[in-house]
Amino acid sequence: MVGIAIIIRLRADVFERLGDRIIAALWLGIVLLANGLLLLSLGLPLSPIVGLAIAIGVSLLLLSWTPIRVEIQSLWRAKSPAVIAAVIGCSLLVAVYMTPQVTWFDTGLYHFGAIRWLSEFGTVPGLALLIDNLGFTSSWFALAAPFSARSIAPRVSAMVNGCVFLLFICHGFLTLRYWFTGKARIADKFILIFLGLVLPALLFTPFMSTILVSSSPDIPVIFLTGIMAWSILIIVNRPQTHFERTELSHWDASLIPLLLALGTVSIKLSALPLLPIAFLFYWQRQFLSFRRLLIGSAVSLLLLSPLMSVSIMTSGCPLYPSSALCINVPWRVSTEVASRAIEIIRIWDHNFGDVPPGANRLFLQFWEWLKFAQFNVVMLLLLLLSVLVVVPTFKTANNQGIYGIPWLFGCSFIGMIFIMVRAPMIRFGLGYFVMVPAVATAVLGTAYLAKSHWQLPQYFSRKTIYNYLSKSVFVGFGLIVALIFLQPDIQSRLLLPPAMPTNQVESKQSYDVKFVTPVSDDSIKCWAAPIPCTPYGNLSIRLRNPAQGLKAGFLPGEASPQP
Repeated sequence: MVGIAIIIRLRADVFERLGDRIIAALWLGIVLLANGLLLLSLGLPLSPIVGLAIAIGVSLLLLSWTPIRVEIQSLWRAKSPAVIAAVIGCSLLVAVYMTPQVTWFDTGLYHFGAIRWLSEFGTVPGLALLIDNLGFTSSWFALAAPFSARSIAPRVSAMVNGCVFLLFICHGFLTLRYWFTGKARIADKFILIFLGLVLPALLFTPFMSTILVSSSPDIPVIFLTGIMAWSILIIVNRPQTHFERTELSHWDASLIPLLLALGTVSIKLSALPLLPIAFLFYWQRQFLSFRRLLIGSAVSLLLLSPLMSVSIMTSGCPLYPSSALCINVPWRVSTEVASRAIEIIRIWDHNFGDVPPGANRLFLQFWEWLKFAQFNVVMLLLLLLSVLVVVPTFKTANNQGIYGIPWLFGCSFIGMIFIMVRAPMIRFGLGYFVMVPAVATAVLGTAYLAKSHWQLPQYFSRKTIYNYLSKSVFVGFGLIVALIFLQPDIQSRLLLPPAMPTNQVESKQSYDVKFVTPVSDDSIKCWAAPIPCTPYGNLSIRLRNPAQGLKAGFLPGEASPQP
């Protein structure tokens, strides 16, 4: 309903097809709801009760607006048994895949801890003093927090990633249906190929599949990178018969990519390259318009304020781990701590050993980086491929009257350069690296098929597709039933996924703060240990207000003598 309200308010009639409208509304609603919950965490714990109250309150408020009720009624009338059955079948298949035990390192280190702090206390001042990584603010953790009831929290930490994974899979089937029925547009072809490039990496590689089944914000950032590009292609390639009623308005559909980009940046700062492209895309619709510049800046500041405010509260720095613009609050982390967090992410300066005298440092580090992981070779190949296909793709797109391609090129190359310089790992920038190959395949492939006069066989009619869809649902149900009866592992997680791993901990104390720390020398992961938990056994912090306990936050222990 939040997404529908945005689309109605912006009169985004370019999303005139029902499927596109639903997909855009869902993604808009997800990122804006996550951002809103992050803002709310400044004053309230994001407990299940608070989450339920927000859901009911916002729903009732939106339902009081007549256009929302009309839109929902039209969506309800457009439902079909085949589509409902297909969504149910996809949901069950995704659930089977997403419910193994969560084993991703960062979830055990700080993801789950950040979610629990938000759920039990909200935003806590000085939380980064406990663990450096708890200063990494993410609205994705805020979205997961209301679902983290104590009794089931260690079992459901991958649920939000499962939700967006299901949404992306359903989007793929929707565009596949458009393609088979001859209704596919360039945006549909792009997102389907984007999905086809991303999906194998997520499902069939141990590294990315482990991250997928977790609460990692890297997953929604990958998906939203493609979704923002998809929305740009939809807006600039609307049918010629379509008349946009808001052509002279400053509040129009071109604001949607900016909203998506801002929501993605709030999920993780690795999405920063999306922001300048989305901002310029909105501004160029009426270039040099001061009012558009003002509106874009105001919207950006408004939607980034929860991220910056929460980051200031947890670490003292609005863009932590960057030490830029840090505020001198009592709980601010030291510059050395922030620099150490940046160095760990960059990996250039600490993973490849010392450079021998006389050796070329840049060349040696690049060579060591290539040998560091197989995915690094893939990143380099995708970067080279992107460079090679830019010119032919641009020329072909111009000849075919396809618009918006330069925006995708800009987003992809800025993103790839940003990732290579700051954090050269595929999980941070998979969406950037596959964007140009995806749009090139869509544009050049369409041109080749048009030139060769190739057409789908007649048996791929609209009616036939529906029949295939219905039959595939029953096949999917049958496959799930077979897996349930044949796989004891799946039988054990029919109702709830298994709990995440546990780690033995020991109790320690720093000033008036009692905390636990992992006992094992080779493990720094807290997993579901009681909070506060930290891998640092020699921690030196104290309570900011002993009378209020943990919710008041922490201060450096050196600020006052130990009692």
